Order: sequence, then C-alpha cells, then structure tokens
Amino acid sequence: MFGDCTETVSILYAVVFGADGACIELSTASILMAFGAFMVLVITAQFFARKLWKKLTQVAAPVEDEFSAPPKTSPYSDDPNYRDSAIRSTRR
Repeated sequence: MFGDCTETVSILYAVVFGADGACIELSTASILMAFGAFMVLVITAQFFARKLWKKLTQVAAPVEDEFSAPPKTSPYSDDPNYRDSAIRSTRR
C-alpha cells in the first residue's frame, strides 16, 4: 500500500484535485503552501463577510441634518440675555 506510489503530489494538490493513489509529499514547502492557500481563503471570506454584514446592518434611509442653521447675514449677533449669564467676559 505505501510502497507502490506512481507519483508524489503536494498537500495542496491533493486537497484540490485529490490524491487518487498517489503519495502525498510532507515537506515544509508543501505544508507552507497549503497553509498559505488556506490563509488567503480565510482573509477573502472575512473581507466579503464584513462587506455583507455592513450592507445588512446599514440604516435604511439617511437622517437629514436637523441642526443646520440658516446662513447668517452678519458675522456676529449680540444676544441680549448674555449679560445676565454665568459666563461673562471681563470686558463689558
């Protein structure tokens, strides 16, 4: 069973295409290549999962800005109640 191999394939090749009676090479390069391919798949899946999650949790309609002030005609407008406030300028 173990002595009659016609060819030797890497781990990645065996996972993708199947070994079909061939011996599987257990070298450092073969293991790192399979691990690298696995990491690329995981990172790609995370990227698409985050995009999908952001799309699913997105607010349906954007909220309009309620605090937009009308444009001022003068750069400064004096508030008559400011003189009685707790925070005052030392110059009056």
